[in-house]
Amino acid sequence: MGREMRLAIVLSVLAFALGLGSCSGDDQSGALNLPRGVTANTIKIGSHTDLSGHLAIWGVPMTHGIRMRFDEVAAAGGIHGRTIDFLVEDSQYQVPLAVKATNKLINVGEIFAMLGAMGTPQNNAVFERMFAANVPSIFPLTAALSMYEPLHPLKFSYFVSYRNQARGGINYMVEKYGYKNVCLQTMATDYGAEIELGFEQAVEELDLTVSYVGRHKGSETDFTGTVTSIKNSGCEFLFLGPFIKDSILLYTAARDVGWQGAIVANMVPYLPEIPSAADGGMNGFYAVAPFFVPDFLSGNIENPWIAEWYAAYTSAYGEEPAAQSVIGYVIADLLVRALTAAGPDLTVEKMLAALEAIDHYDDPFGGPSMSLSATKHVASNYLNLYQVVDGKWVTVAEAISY
Repeated sequence: MGREMRLAIVLSVLAFALGLGSCSGDDQSGALNLPRGVTANTIKIGSHTDLSGHLAIWGVPMTHGIRMRFDEVAAAGGIHGRTIDFLVEDSQYQVPLAVKATNKLINVGEIFAMLGAMGTPQNNAVFERMFAANVPSIFPLTAALSMYEPLHPLKFSYFVSYRNQARGGINYMVEKYGYKNVCLQTMATDYGAEIELGFEQAVEELDLTVSYVGRHKGSETDFTGTVTSIKNSGCEFLFLGPFIKDSILLYTAARDVGWQGAIVANMVPYLPEIPSAADGGMNGFYAVAPFFVPDFLSGNIENPWIAEWYAAYTSAYGEEPAAQSVIGYVIADLLVRALTAAGPDLTVEKMLAALEAIDHYDDPFGGPSMSLSATKHVASNYLNLYQVVDGKWVTVAEAISY
């Protein structure tokens, strides 16, 4: 063998050895043949949410809640030695930006899974490209039925659907109070259409009379005509499919015109800010939701763990936790459990199987229990009914079926 050939072989071996030696941290995934988003030291989890738009009031606290749980994992030494690298992109609640963010998270961030992504149209727009890359959608921030139906191996939802929230809430109120004449006011959107579907199913199942159905745009602010029509229709019980501002405007307008029928909304306005809105004018307002938010603002937190969590959250983020903070923490905890159960040789398939094996999960904040299975990809098992009483949310009924 010639001298030049021997030298070339030596240099090649040396280059290969140096190449292996330089693999550390994020570069080890290729050397160790690990799945996308997993290295010897990290697991990359992504999310797209509203951090600067009109729904940042939801996206920011949910991101804080998720990050808080992942920081706890890091402080405890990681999951089988791996910490979680949480990559968040701002969608401003716009579909084109959500698509752009998803492409970046998959192609540049190389995420293992998507957690807590915000919005029904945003998630629906990116599912195809996510699933083509084998990136699961884990507990998005929307209760749309399409987040878990039809059943798909890569789709998991945290919330009871908007449809089933309407069905569960109406069933409970009708059975409890014997209402026969019901009405609906909802958003003129796909979100509102799903709530209307649940309303229609409950009406048919319970043989109810519908006296009024109304739909409104998110920009509407004057509901005097709407509530006057509801009052004159003979309606006994109104179910709402609203956002936040319209919940307040509709409820107070109804009381201003003298209509005293029961008004129940879905989970969207179940927020700490609602009881204090309208100078106490929200007393009597109901909301049905598959989660529970402790009364952080009262300062009387009896559960020691929740008190410690509250102190840690306010110290870390300099603000009061919101409902979305609680949700973010819980969905992150569910994912941490699945990642832990999947073992050190982590794959998407093992993580999904571990999620499906969660047969009972007690919400640490006191909400309804949760479970998943191979045929049940929605975590929530029940709904709770809440009412504003003396400026505070009070639990009226627990473990309502749907």
